[in-house]
Amino acid sequence: MNLDKNMHPAMLEEFPHLTSRLGLIKFCSDQLRNFEVYICLHEFESYVYGVVSQYSRIIENMPVHTPNTESSYSSMQLGLDIYFYTLVWDKLGKVFAKLKEQINTLSRFPNALPSGFMKDYKLLKTRMEHLFSEFHITARNEYEHPSFQPSRVGKIVLFRVLFPDGQGNIKAHIGKEEYAIVWKEHVDRLNSLWVELIDVFVKHFTEKTSSSDLFLLKKQIEDDINVIIGEYKRLREEGKDKEANRILHQILKSEMYLSREGIPLRQDVRDKFYSIFVQRDHSSWLSK
Repeated sequence: MNLDKNMHPAMLEEFPHLTSRLGLIKFCSDQLRNFEVYICLHEFESYVYGVVSQYSRIIENMPVHTPNTESSYSSMQLGLDIYFYTLVWDKLGKVFAKLKEQINTLSRFPNALPSGFMKDYKLLKTRMEHLFSEFHITARNEYEHPSFQPSRVGKIVLFRVLFPDGQGNIKAHIGKEEYAIVWKEHVDRLNSLWVELIDVFVKHFTEKTSSSDLFLLKKQIEDDINVIIGEYKRLREEGKDKEANRILHQILKSEMYLSREGIPLRQDVRDKFYSIFVQRDHSSWLSK
């Protein structure tokens, strides 16, 4: 699930809520420990949303930048947005550390965690740790304990200056020689790893379809919605109501299923789809 660097915050209304797919998994006989794991996963998801929403806000407020030209910007709002973005990343890493502790504790319970789960989880954990290791924790420390000292590059003195590259990445001076780094690739990787993390639990503790497969279904419907509606209208015009209603039923079933699993279709796609019902009811009324 990659992010468009021009994604508007309104699009975050359809941000997936994948922990809803897990319910309350019973790892062991201690229901409190089971609930604690679920809470931790839910918190992790919340801070993934925090990273994505802050990144979207940063890019939306980014001044116009011409590619292949070196530019710097000083912006109070952008500086604050990047500060909050950095703090959310830091909190996300701490939540993940807590999740690792909980999984380690559960692994000591007899038959709590299948060997297949532990194998998949450990591989994913390593990749997640690599991602967090690329985050500049010292930037967070400079934010929390500011030195208010500029950076010197030869005769140039810099302080709280932003350097966007026009590709969705930003280097922001904080103080001394510390820079906060906003990388689109980091946000994309976080999204992908988060989906994979949920799917490790889905695979080993439920009988549900993987989230990755549901995202493919979502994309297929969103990409083809105009074609689907066009085919439905053609069949209706030809008097093939049975075939047209079959299309309607299938899309309605898919839309409800995706929403129930926390992966709703985009709002504009839902509006297009449900407009069919309005048009159909209006036509039926006119024909009376």
